[in-house]
Amino acid sequence: MPYYQNDDGTLRSIAATIRRARCITDHKDKTWEWGNYVGALFDANQTPDDVNYLVMAHNAKLLVKEGQHVKSGDILAVMGNTGNAAGGYKHVHLEARNTVTGRGVDPTRYSGTLNAVGVYGTADDGSTEQISAQPTGKTMQCIMVGPLDAAAAAKCDALATQLELVGAGRYYSMPAAGGEVVKAIGAVSNGDAVKFYALAETEGWKKDNKYVARYVG
Repeated sequence: MPYYQNDDGTLRSIAATIRRARCITDHKDKTWEWGNYVGALFDANQTPDDVNYLVMAHNAKLLVKEGQHVKSGDILAVMGNTGNAAGGYKHVHLEARNTVTGRGVDPTRYSGTLNAVGVYGTADDGSTEQISAQPTGKTMQCIMVGPLDAAAAAKCDALATQLELVGAGRYYSMPAAGGEVVKAIGAVSNGDAVKFYALAETEGWKKDNKYVARYVG
């Protein structure tokens, strides 16, 4: 359970009640993407900002139960990569909210890290979201991959099937010259998009001749 960081850098302890400690497997419920997640609802008048709810997602194992009272420093879970976790590496997705059902807001008072928006890897070349001083809030992407021969297309198809995009109106094949095809994917979450990036990297597909991605909302 995080602390709140004051303006002078000192830490303030927070008390909260575990509102959620679960894993949703029904893909019709968007919270399935969080995997094993914890939601902590602050006790009244804990911090000077409007945040009163923290979500910690993609955990390998939950160590608390719903209704349990916790405080800063308590261990809530073991980080992992369950759900629709970007990159496939172990981490925790920390989200701060002003209400249980509200949108995510700046979490830096709770994460202890600076909030900077950008892209991973090399400098942004304009093909994805531009580096900005302010968050855009965009979390969905459209991707075009191709042209691909039959073997490469089959690998794209397999990943799309695994992510349950086929038949959901988010994955299409379009004919290209020489019997090859172009795959259109989207709009998909950043987590799903990263899996296609990983496939492209493994197969040696490059941005300059094999795929393009855009943030769409």
